[in-house]
Amino acid sequence: MAGVTHIGRRRKNNQDSLFFDEGHGIGVVADGIGGRKGGEIASTLVVEGVRDVFIGSDVIRHEEITPFLASAVDQVNTTVYQFGRANEGYAGLGSTLECILFSGDMVYVAHVGDSRTYLFEDGHFFQLTLDHNVENFVDRGMVNRDSLADPRVRGSALVKAIGLQSGCETDICRIKRRPGQLYLSCSDGLSSMVSDKEVAAILSRHAGSPASLQKAAEELVDTANAAGGRDNITVLLARVEGR
Repeated sequence: MAGVTHIGRRRKNNQDSLFFDEGHGIGVVADGIGGRKGGEIASTLVVEGVRDVFIGSDVIRHEEITPFLASAVDQVNTTVYQFGRANEGYAGLGSTLECILFSGDMVYVAHVGDSRTYLFEDGHFFQLTLDHNVENFVDRGMVNRDSLADPRVRGSALVKAIGLQSGCETDICRIKRRPGQLYLSCSDGLSSMVSDKEVAAILSRHAGSPASLQKAAEELVDTANAAGGRDNITVLLARVEGR
């Protein structure tokens, strides 16, 4: 695993947070909701909360991973939500969540918000997650735009995020782990600035060598900054080794 988080070129502070532990096979990317006070607090609570729940747990059976992740995210959501309610001036703080977990021969991805997780395998680049924003939910008939409190709300506005409500539904997907797979989790500071084609090209140049993962992460961040760096940028890469 390798990761980088960067303030970008336009923001005054970094509201993204990053945690990964190669030995435990877990990584977390969180992006505090922009424009709201306490975004950096929310994202920190997310990564520290998931870390503490996972590392502090007893042995987890493989068949229990999905409910474990759902429960962990629910606990973290409660922590962020209660922080906002208990601290004046921080009401409505929230964060996205990308959590990737390797267990046995499976890879699990827990997703809330508009950060993303991708898979690069055999020269193909796949987005594994769906952005939880108004545009996607309206397009898929999951939300009726006329039912929104303000139908003029931006399409990029989040429908789901950690800490906005007392409960939080988490998307969890499972993928069979195979040697050579390269997983990318990132905040939208990367995905909004660098095209999928450019990202795939960078990963392709570095996919063959575990030692080059850090260089790939740094190049992705540098590319986003070169394109304008309008937001904080966080990149987490995880490569499956073996034959």
